[in-house]
Amino acid sequence: MKVLIVRPEPDASELQSALSAEGIASLCYPAVSFIPSTISKQAIQYLISSDFIITVSKPATQFTQQILDSHNQAWPEASYLAVGKGSAELLSQCSKYKVLHPNIETSEGLLELLASETLQQKQISILRGDSGREFLKEQLEKRGAMVNYFESYRREWHPLASEEQITKWRSFEIDTAIVTSFEQLKFFAQQVPSADKNWLHSLQLLVPSQRVAKLATDIGFQKVRSLEGAANQQILEALQSEIDRNQ
Repeated sequence: MKVLIVRPEPDASELQSALSAEGIASLCYPAVSFIPSTISKQAIQYLISSDFIITVSKPATQFTQQILDSHNQAWPEASYLAVGKGSAELLSQCSKYKVLHPNIETSEGLLELLASETLQQKQISILRGDSGREFLKEQLEKRGAMVNYFESYRREWHPLASEEQITKWRSFEIDTAIVTSFEQLKFFAQQVPSADKNWLHSLQLLVPSQRVAKLATDIGFQKVRSLEGAANQQILEALQSEIDRNQ
């Protein structure tokens, strides 16, 4: 097995090191990086007066921490939730509060976690980047919550420098790709020219959710596995199980 890791740094290099320790060769393509956003005082005030604070990713938490530090603000007393385990651990570390997360690391899983909560007129801040899925906000608003995005960072996309990059991947005999978000999968697939689409679609693809898996199938990928999460440990365990199954 030889793996192409399509996820941002530093997680990409951390996963590459973990794979190397298990004897799995890999290459990295960090298709996106993150830069801080400019946040209004009103958004900060909304955040620190929120009843619920939800983070959708580790970068969202990291950049929010930077913003709070720059304004001499502490994390407020609130109910904290995260879509994924890794995001929950980081948010707990930053805020010093307990952070809940669903077993199935998706927006749908998080909504199930909130099913017993009374959200009418509750103030909710969602920590995220400059774009993303609207589903979570829409569903919370349907339950009467007042929801605001705290968009703490912006995405900066990195096109392939040249088609030689794909030649390198093919020469390396990549047979498996890991892509950790919906937006990254769309961008990654767009970078591959038509002449290499058959190769791309033949790769075994690991993705973090059924939603991303559906996109992969629609694009043309033939072997797609949803991990229901994007933590490096989950990915490593999935790859090890694939190796064991094929031995």
